Amino acid sequence: LGKHQVRFTVIKGHSGHPENERCDELAVAATQKYKNKQPIE
Repeated sequence: LGKHQVRFTVIKGHSGHPENERCDELAVAATQKYKNKQPIE
């Protein structure tokens, strides 16, 4: 395997960052599907 360069960036939660907000939406949707015993895609 080749070497990878990894960079971590701290983003304060619920700060209005578009990608963070999208992840929150997906997490909530997956949680609801799990609670309702629906398949999570």
